[in-house]
Amino acid sequence: MQGVILFVDDHIFDSHRLENELFHKFNSDGTFSVLPINNLKILEKTIRSISTFKALILDWNFEREKESDETDFILPDETSYNFLKASKIYSLVYVYSQNDISTDIKNELESLYPGKIFFERKDSSNDVGLEFDKISLGIKDFEEKNKHLSVPFVWSQAINQSAQAIFTELEQADPNWIKDIYLTAKEDGGDPNSEVIQVFQNLLNESIIQNEQLIEGLKISASLNEISDENKEKSLAQLYNRIYYTKLVDNAPLMTGDIFKFTNEEYAILFTPECDINNKKETNLDFFVFNKNKFDEYLKKREYEKIDYETLKSNSFKTDELGNKVLKGKLKDLVKEFNNGNIKVHILPSFPFEADKHNLSALIDFETSLMVKSKVEFENKRSDFKLNSPYIYQLRQRYLAYIGRVGVPSIPQSLRFFNLK
Repeated sequence: MQGVILFVDDHIFDSHRLENELFHKFNSDGTFSVLPINNLKILEKTIRSISTFKALILDWNFEREKESDETDFILPDETSYNFLKASKIYSLVYVYSQNDISTDIKNELESLYPGKIFFERKDSSNDVGLEFDKISLGIKDFEEKNKHLSVPFVWSQAINQSAQAIFTELEQADPNWIKDIYLTAKEDGGDPNSEVIQVFQNLLNESIIQNEQLIEGLKISASLNEISDENKEKSLAQLYNRIYYTKLVDNAPLMTGDIFKFTNEEYAILFTPECDINNKKETNLDFFVFNKNKFDEYLKKREYEKIDYETLKSNSFKTDELGNKVLKGKLKDLVKEFNNGNIKVHILPSFPFEADKHNLSALIDFETSLMVKSKVEFENKRSDFKLNSPYIYQLRQRYLAYIGRVGVPSIPQSLRFFNLK
């Protein structure tokens, strides 16, 4: 795995301290690139600036800096607990401290960073070489056991490199590129923020898709042994729930694909294109409206209910001539429904009707679902999620294909026969 090590300890710059000697040992060894940090505030700023780092070596207790009027009493130490709870770190977190950490806190942090956080006792009485060996071997052992993590690091570097190149090229082309794109979108009635971001994201995608190191890394990652998973079906459902839907932040602008909840049973997806949302949101907007139970009703018409799944599955496989198990019968037909071959309906799997429940699907009936809702009807009804691209655009395109279909003119039977001669 590539990237620097962040070594965070409030005594890292203190001469003759183990932490300082350990930092210099890492630097002189030459195996690792190490960035020293002596407080949590700087660590937070650093992590916002550096997207790729190999490991975070983190002390637990940090002495608080006294304000000028706080000289008469000793402030309690600050711990790394709140930082780790609030952060999302996709690297090894190596908590290296001489202080005791409760089992409850360790368990909580291990649930937040499964397989990526380790707690090691700092022993100041040890020779610096012994402590260095302990930490460096721990990092190398982590890398060996987590080879699948190397691709996200390469990916982050590809993004960084491409972003720097694109920013340079755009500024060379037009130093006012952000302002020009922003104002152009605003004058056209679109959301200027979304337009500027989308322009950059499109260029970024075109760049990183050509990154040879990333492409090779993906091939290698796909060839690695699969990581043990107790419930593969559930894990895949969670994965595609995240791929299909994004949790919205507070005060996010209205966007095509936003999911609304009108009642406990009635949901909707915002259909209005983003270029029209700003102009129309004060009066009315277009939605695909559907009932939460619509997919189950659709399955019942095919004489299937979810309570019958295990029985149906146990009788739905056959062995082909190569010895492979393949689907057959009703389950095979039901699985095909998710390919959206029926032009009249659109199915969205693992829809976020309920938190942490990923086997509920939404079904949108193009014949009846498109509705115009007034501001009074949709205001304050947006849920916490939106349908991501390209899935919202696939939904829109399938609807337009449905309403734009053209019938085939009738021709006589004899003409059909004649053209088969």
